[in-house]
Amino acid sequence: MALLIDAVKRLMTSLTSQSVGNTVADAINKGEAFATQSGVVVAAAITATATSQTTDFGALKVNDLVFMIPATAGNADFIGPIGTAGNLGQAAVIGNLYVVLRAFSAPAASAVKF
Repeated sequence: MALLIDAVKRLMTSLTSQSVGNTVADAINKGEAFATQSGVVVAAAITATATSQTTDFGALKVNDLVFMIPATAGNADFIGPIGTAGNLGQAAVIGNLYVVLRAFSAPAASAVKF
């Protein structure tokens, strides 16, 4: 999240200099943008409580990828991309862990200057 206009104004007031305030605001925004940039984020971790493909999966969005880790010995598997929000697209296995991966793009940093 970029700095709000009010936050930038308060920074400049507390630093008593418009140019220093803008410099500090820019540094914070650049650091925040760098820290939040990632191609994919873990949007949810779901342990199935039912075999339904919808019961535990309300957090799913279209195009999410799901990494299924079995509760018993076996191979992990990718499911997706998800075609319907809130629907795994196949029967869940009780006790399995479903890790939801979602594409992420950080918002642009604030361009507010005073």
